[in-house]
Amino acid sequence: MKVIEDATIDQIPSEPETADLENLDEIVFEGDDNKSTYVQEDGTEFNPFNEDWLKANMDDIDEQLKNRDSIDTSLDAFKEWRKQFLSKVTKPTPAEAQVGYLKYEKKKSHGKILSWMFVKDIHCMVVKREHDIHYFRLLLSILSLPLYDVATLTKLELINRSKYEGAMLFARKLKINRRIGWKDELYKPQFPIHQQIKYTLDPSTNTARYKLVYQPAKVMDKIPLMPMKQNFLENMVLWCYDFDTHEADIVFKDDQQNFRMFDPMWIINISASDINKLFRHDIFYEDKDAHQALRFQRVACFSFYRGIHAGSSWPAKH
Repeated sequence: MKVIEDATIDQIPSEPETADLENLDEIVFEGDDNKSTYVQEDGTEFNPFNEDWLKANMDDIDEQLKNRDSIDTSLDAFKEWRKQFLSKVTKPTPAEAQVGYLKYEKKKSHGKILSWMFVKDIHCMVVKREHDIHYFRLLLSILSLPLYDVATLTKLELINRSKYEGAMLFARKLKINRRIGWKDELYKPQFPIHQQIKYTLDPSTNTARYKLVYQPAKVMDKIPLMPMKQNFLENMVLWCYDFDTHEADIVFKDDQQNFRMFDPMWIINISASDINKLFRHDIFYEDKDAHQALRFQRVACFSFYRGIHAGSSWPAKH
């Protein structure tokens, strides 16, 4: 199969993208949001540690973090690691600014898209947003997202460490289709229905206010919990929030390969001793990434105090 390089795609003449929001009042998603749960191999379900959970538990968690017996890691150690890390990798090109549609999602916005990843272990595509994480069972289910969300994904590099060819090809197809104006129906995202808002027609200008109506995205409502390594953090040095990929990155001694976590919920499926390690280490992050980085820290803290870990009885402890 001939692979089209990203540089070649970028040479394709791009159809202009219009964003006429002058008379737009609201973006509406018909139906209710799917309430996703994480599922163990035995079928036991676990509610996500989402924004609602964070609001209810943040004060208690932060008090526990303040009073814990923490392991000191010098800031110099983090800076030295970061310097060496950046010298070995090519820094990705920052994504273009996302079109300002989100302010029109008045009911409940999931926030702007931060990154997306293909997770081979559970064969899912995962989209991380400011306030939520959405899992998609099929690659083509991504196309159930609104037009402006899929356009954003085409401007972000897909994290695909397994090098799964199907995911790589899908990401390239989306990128090409955006540049040619979404002419390929197979890779076309969800376009909205324009509805005029009643009683807003101005007879003098013959213009009216309108809303965009979308169907809910086809996200998974039962998310298989990511299989995780067990008892592997003995040589942990530090962990930090990678602002390029929006993952938690765990660093080890002796140039051992780093371990990365995309979803904070993956923490609940590691061993009790490993959760103890994460709980006692402060996560390093840039100030602008505090909210996202501390989600990982707070899940580790909550799991430690509630006794939640791989093999634990979830419903009794949640």
